[in-house]
Amino acid sequence: MPLSHPRVPSPSRLAPGLAFLCLLGLAAAPGCESVAAYNPFESEGTRVDDKPDAEQLAEDGDALPPYAGVKHAIGVVDFDNRSNWAGWRTYSMDRNFPLMFESALFDTGRFVLVERENLADVVLEQDLADSGRTAAATEVAQTGKLRPARYLATGEVTGVEGNQSGQDGGIGFRGFRVGGGQSNAQINLIVKLVDTTSGAIVAKESITGKAGSSKLRVGMNRFGVNTNMGSFAKTPMSEAVQDALNQAARFIALQMEELPNTGLVVSEINGQVVINRGSDHNLKAGGTYALVEPGVEITDPGTGEILGTTEGAELGEIRIVRVAEKMSYAEVVGGGDLPATGTIVRLSR
Repeated sequence: MPLSHPRVPSPSRLAPGLAFLCLLGLAAAPGCESVAAYNPFESEGTRVDDKPDAEQLAEDGDALPPYAGVKHAIGVVDFDNRSNWAGWRTYSMDRNFPLMFESALFDTGRFVLVERENLADVVLEQDLADSGRTAAATEVAQTGKLRPARYLATGEVTGVEGNQSGQDGGIGFRGFRVGGGQSNAQINLIVKLVDTTSGAIVAKESITGKAGSSKLRVGMNRFGVNTNMGSFAKTPMSEAVQDALNQAARFIALQMEELPNTGLVVSEINGQVVINRGSDHNLKAGGTYALVEPGVEITDPGTGEILGTTEGAELGEIRIVRVAEKMSYAEVVGGGDLPATGTIVRLSR
């Protein structure tokens, strides 16, 4: 359990002169200890070691309703930069932007993030669909096939505005920066959620992220010495990007509540059914789930596009009796034959 600490004033609540002296190590006044522990990526009044991620999102204005359901597996693929933002190259955003989005999605507590290297086949499949070779993609995207992630999150940066460099005054000292300038940095995104079984965009939203208004800022390099993100973290645009990605994560999380979530029967051991979802997906002992037949894909014969899939007939129910990290053991409710390997388990409607 994380250690808790008495609440102390955040640096933004200290007088600017005292905050700077605290950083220099020249003052021993009450409240100075908060400067050393202050996390510049958290809301005012929070501490890095006593705020769960969900609470943090709530304080940042991106509150999500309580959720106790099964987590969706999701992958994040590259964003396109369709703006004139020079910082995209300067700060290696082709690599860092998706990583920042993965972090925002993870912080919602609703997703299992699939490693990017495990998405190669799915990404290839989407490339085939995008190129118009839908029939080839259809051969890969079959209902019931064991897939690393059914849904992919991606998007485009469509524009940036305002102060991007962070050169708005203030004083720097040993990696910290104290300043009181106001920033109007802004970034525009289009975020998309793609169903990999059909290649269809199932959700899409335009988002505007904005830097914080005038306030005392204390920033430091939290990204490690092997990247150039430390300098980006000191810019107003970093605040705008984080705001946009938090909004995007909230949008995706709410959209996913309405989308199907399934697992598969992968084995039978000692009379029990084994499915490919476990505690990492928030399954718990006692949960009951429907077994369903694969639906029938409806394909446009003219284009090869998958138009949708019919809902398969229910075969029965299973009840979870034991949960491991990546799989669960279940019994068939009411007895009866064990389902065949590959049978779909409907985890949500």
